Amino acid sequence: MKRIYSGPTGSGKTTKLQKKYHQIGQQVKTDECLVLVNKGTNATKWRQEIKLTTTGLVNIFTYFGFVNQEVTRYWDLIEENLSGGRKVLKPTFMTVEPTHYLMTSFVEQAREQGNFIEVSATAQQIALQLINNLNYAALNGLELSEVKDRLNKWAKLAEQKDSYQAGFKLMKRFREVCLKQRCLDYSLVVDLYNKYLLSNQKYNQDLKERFNYLFVDDLEKMVPTAQDVIKKLLPEVDEAYLSFNPEGGFEKFFGAAPQLAKEYFFSQCELVELEEIHTASLQAREMATKITDKILTGAKLSYNDFVQQDQLIKKKFRGEMLLKVANEIDELIKEGVNPHQIAIIAPQIDKILEFVLEKEFKKDGHSLLNLRRDRRLLDNRFAQALIVLTILVNPDWELELNFSSLVQTLGLILKLDPIRAGLLANRVIDKQLPDLEENPQLRARLGFDDAKRYDDFKAWITDKRATDFELEYFFREAFGELLSPLLAALADESEQEEVILSCRKIMDSIVKFKKVVSQFKDAAEEDIGYKFIEMINQGTVAAELLFGKQESEDKVILATPYSFLSLPDVDKVEYLFLLDLSSELWLLGSGKELSNPYVLSRQTEGEWGDKIDQKLRYQQLADYLQSILSKVTKGLYLADSDLSSRGWQQEGQLSDWLQEDQTEVINNG
Repeated sequence: MKRIYSGPTGSGKTTKLQKKYHQIGQQVKTDECLVLVNKGTNATKWRQEIKLTTTGLVNIFTYFGFVNQEVTRYWDLIEENLSGGRKVLKPTFMTVEPTHYLMTSFVEQAREQGNFIEVSATAQQIALQLINNLNYAALNGLELSEVKDRLNKWAKLAEQKDSYQAGFKLMKRFREVCLKQRCLDYSLVVDLYNKYLLSNQKYNQDLKERFNYLFVDDLEKMVPTAQDVIKKLLPEVDEAYLSFNPEGGFEKFFGAAPQLAKEYFFSQCELVELEEIHTASLQAREMATKITDKILTGAKLSYNDFVQQDQLIKKKFRGEMLLKVANEIDELIKEGVNPHQIAIIAPQIDKILEFVLEKEFKKDGHSLLNLRRDRRLLDNRFAQALIVLTILVNPDWELELNFSSLVQTLGLILKLDPIRAGLLANRVIDKQLPDLEENPQLRARLGFDDAKRYDDFKAWITDKRATDFELEYFFREAFGELLSPLLAALADESEQEEVILSCRKIMDSIVKFKKVVSQFKDAAEEDIGYKFIEMINQGTVAAELLFGKQESEDKVILATPYSFLSLPDVDKVEYLFLLDLSSELWLLGSGKELSNPYVLSRQTEGEWGDKIDQKLRYQQLADYLQSILSKVTKGLYLADSDLSSRGWQQEGQLSDWLQEDQTEVINNG
């Protein structure tokens, strides 16, 4: 039996797949079952739901996790096809940090030679765009030669062609260096799997013998090459169960190909449509359809009771709008709504939005759970302290200290209030720690206890400066000697867990970074440490996301559209506040100066141009809003301001679409 369960969010698709998995797992070994899911967090959830008394191997993977395992397992079949013959027993898998470091170094060399003159992006940004091009190509099964042809066709001006040509040369060089050293980045792992395993007769025979049952959750989110694996397995397995959400198109802009999946798999499987159950209310679904039609076709928009028309929030200044939102949420909570059943979604979560809401919520006795997708390791003050301490201990590196980070670190370690921490930071910013014996006025302003803690801190820094430095071990010493004793003062257990997770991840990052970088160049230990910290200051390594367990009970949710939909923290909410409707950020495109996922996709609708660009922006926004509203059960609040936080007039189209013919019900009070 080959079956697809199709239905919207909350219709029970995953539940049906898991039920089938348990039924089969009671009859045969789970070794014979392969489960493919979209994200690592979903794989974890699947494993947690297994209730079998006995199991064999539990083969639950993301596509990349599966490919990564297969490349390791069948490395001998791959390496026999590579130049240089057999070199290693197994390859080195590169994480984001060394991948970005290596490509950035290539870009810097190219710029020194006069390339990328017309490109305004930094070397780090260019490197990321080139890496993305390699990833797009791999996930769509494109050869590098085809990438070159498509990028050249995309270029309109001679200067653009020169930059694309230079970028292609760097991508090719990067790929050649990685192959030579047997260091595999994300794109190369996928490319090698598709080129040398998925087309290999012996491998395909093994694959057929290993798996007799196939489960695919969220088929609509699978990239084209993941679909290729599923196509290979589908006719060979005894039974296959797949799920498909027709409203889950928002992942298209991150590589998913729902239309390709629908065109092929719906004709190969029995289709079972699930419509009886839905997370969202009937009115929410109706509103989602109307808004989508308005954006895509210009159809007239009329509100139903799902939109809280008597509470439409329209202010001149953004700060006033945020205060009104906080007041409305406070009223809902007073009426008995659980804070975690309220979500605030904005196209971008900036510091002002975060600060105002946190301040108002704290005043009202509420808390905020920030799910923004770009929450970084270094957003955690303990992880940031590791970086500040490293720079203080290595003044000869001449790396710039961020003043606010220094204030935060001094306040954390020395238990100083912000004023005293700022006062001390002004003296420490040049990495010359003052001697309080020679600065009696500063000692007096710090006070006896604070001055004593500073003296101990200064002695610790001085001691580390006189010791042979190796970043990996320094991180451990700094955490163990200065930071871990502070954990006990954190009342929130979830915050303690996040601190440990953040510091552990940044320690793991330097270990992986050192392992890979040392294979590409004969670098001294201190050079690797310097480069690692330099990359953090440039925002490269710090871009690694922090996915830890968050205590979400009794916290109002704050998210961007993508984080609300993609992170596992939220299944549904009762009320949704949609903010900053006039912001142009709702319609951002995915194309960059040197990178464009549409140009490198397997399925295109025509030659790239303004018309295609606008159509894709509209489609992305419509997909986002439809998917977001599918998680809301009771009501939608709309909030907007004429001016941004910077005082600029906002002219985004979403406000016009949602407020057309509704001006009489907008609350200007």
